[in-house]
Amino acid sequence: MGKQTLTIKDVAEACGVSIATVSRVLNDNYYVTPDIKNRVLDTVNRMGYIPNSAARGLKLNTSGIIGYITSDISNGYHIMIAKAVEDMIRPANYNLVVCSTGNNAEAERQYLKLLVGKNVDALVLNTCGENDKFILKLNQTLPMVLVNRRLNTPGFHGDFADCNNVLGMYLLTRELIDHGHRRIYLIEGPERLSNTAERLEGFSKAMEEIGMTEINSYPYRYHGDYSLESGIDAIRKLASFSEPPTAILATNNTMTIGALKALKQLNLRIPEEISIAGFNGIDHLELMETRPTVADYDPYKIGKAAGKAILERIKDNSIDNREYIFSPSLIRGNAVASV
Repeated sequence: MGKQTLTIKDVAEACGVSIATVSRVLNDNYYVTPDIKNRVLDTVNRMGYIPNSAARGLKLNTSGIIGYITSDISNGYHIMIAKAVEDMIRPANYNLVVCSTGNNAEAERQYLKLLVGKNVDALVLNTCGENDKFILKLNQTLPMVLVNRRLNTPGFHGDFADCNNVLGMYLLTRELIDHGHRRIYLIEGPERLSNTAERLEGFSKAMEEIGMTEINSYPYRYHGDYSLESGIDAIRKLASFSEPPTAILATNNTMTIGALKALKQLNLRIPEEISIAGFNGIDHLELMETRPTVADYDPYKIGKAAGKAILERIKDNSIDNREYIFSPSLIRGNAVASV
């Protein structure tokens, strides 16, 4: 004989209340006296009853799920954003489903289709920058908040949360300039991404102050993809310069770590032979023997803002577009020397 499936009716009969009362307790949408509520919850736990969320979703036109698509969940920065979003939405009875694309456009598109197919109530998106048209189509009906990266195509309706990329890169570049550096090797992310453009803007602004006005002809640039391998490969190309750079400026934490790894392999002494700074904080930086100067900011605050915004959009998606931009702070290490 097959295992009998428990129903809400079984729970109601077991604790001596109506089906409607059990439903109110489980959905937490109407007042129920504390003693009855506790009795229902105790019975649910004792019997092992699992509510049919799919059926409830059809009735309420909601799944209770919010999707978060990120470019790289292995990066502690994105993990912290996910945690903050989850901390904000769980008290409102929403669950977070996290998908990591590896900055791959096809993977992002497949995850978008998957989450829409799961009838998610909203989406937090750290886009790879190559699916704008598809995202805008979904955005017509799906509440969205973007984190870190904007769409390059106009028409998005929703919110945006990030740090001040321009200011952070300006502060880092100015720090190197103030230590006498002029040949600063810039390790960049993909040109298609908005945060790459904003970080380049901050770098250019500082360099213009010392007379370097033509960024397109600036020779000390490496176009990477925000990966560890990009940081490593950029350092391998140091030998190609007739006049080697005196400082390295990586535009995210993963590439900074890659650069440090490659510099160690080449036995280049930091900061005696070359200085290094990087955008984004590095986990447990204070424990590192070589500590790059970084432009740090709190990803938890960004995720918290995104979580709060997405809940508000679920309630009313007619809200005008909003932005939540957080200023970074400069943390000086021991990897920048004067020249």
